[in-house]
Amino acid sequence: MSSKPSSLFIIWVLIERDLRTLVKSPWILINRTVFFLIQLFVFAFLITKLASSLGFNYFAFYSVGAVVSTITSIAFIIGEDLFEEEEMGLLDYLLSLPFGHTLFVIGRALGGAVRGLIYVTPMMILVAYLDGYFSVVGVAGSLLVIFVLATGISGLSITLAMLIRNANRFDIMIALAELATVRVSAAIYPLVYMPKVLQPLATYSPVTSASDIVRAIFLPGYASEPYETVVLVLFVLIFFGLGSAFLFRKLEGGKFE
Repeated sequence: MSSKPSSLFIIWVLIERDLRTLVKSPWILINRTVFFLIQLFVFAFLITKLASSLGFNYFAFYSVGAVVSTITSIAFIIGEDLFEEEEMGLLDYLLSLPFGHTLFVIGRALGGAVRGLIYVTPMMILVAYLDGYFSVVGVAGSLLVIFVLATGISGLSITLAMLIRNANRFDIMIALAELATVRVSAAIYPLVYMPKVLQPLATYSPVTSASDIVRAIFLPGYASEPYETVVLVLFVLIFFGLGSAFLFRKLEGGKFE
């Protein structure tokens, strides 16, 4: 009689499956790589020239934010994968396998985060070089920070995939969620120059928190607040919980419209 697979083995199998899925869609990687390079070497360079009177190095500020916003964008793909699996009927099969829904959410969220981390690691190393930061430990710590962020974003994306049944509404909501998490944050805009009405939201954005923590590691003169680590951890826990809760609803049935 065969023994039951361990939880770690199940999570690894789910992560490995998501990694294979991303490899089969190289155009996604090419598209986002080109966009990142344009952001870094065209947009950031030009805005740095225009913003030279502001008294700080906008290129260094933006370079970190570009990496954070890129991994955020990549992490949202996991929700699109789940929604497509739902439409194909594959998700019902996956949920019928002998492991709990919580393990499924953890495995898929970590899968989205791991593939995002693999993708942006060369970008992070490039940014560290351009910003004159050469500590291996510091770069590793920065990668850990954005991995935590990507895990929470993956959980948010999974929650939307489980919550929304209509394909058109899902496409709109996932695009708006990605837009809001990146743009209503201090990833690529200094908080002080954002519209006053958006500053309170951006202050407690997990994307802002991740950007500030990485800047505090990479860039002299920058510091992060202790609450920003708490924001990141709470963000992950909340959307792990919501993703699991909406999987319960999925197990009870529901049709696409």
